[in-house]
Amino acid sequence: MAERRKVLSSDHARALIKEAIGIIEGDRAIQAEAAAEIAAIEAAHASSNPEPKPERSPRS
Repeated sequence: MAERRKVLSSDHARALIKEAIGIIEGDRAIQAEAAAEIAAIEAAHASSNPEPKPERSPRS
């Protein structure tokens, strides 16, 4: 599983709550919609904050 952010935006938190409500009520449409919103938010975050490149080892 991918590493999750430690601080959530209000939109991310809202989408997670929406997904939880869909799970509790058994409404797969709400759950799928929320999952799509979460994926879009996480993709936007990942594209705006690229992972640091690993350092190259010095040649001897």
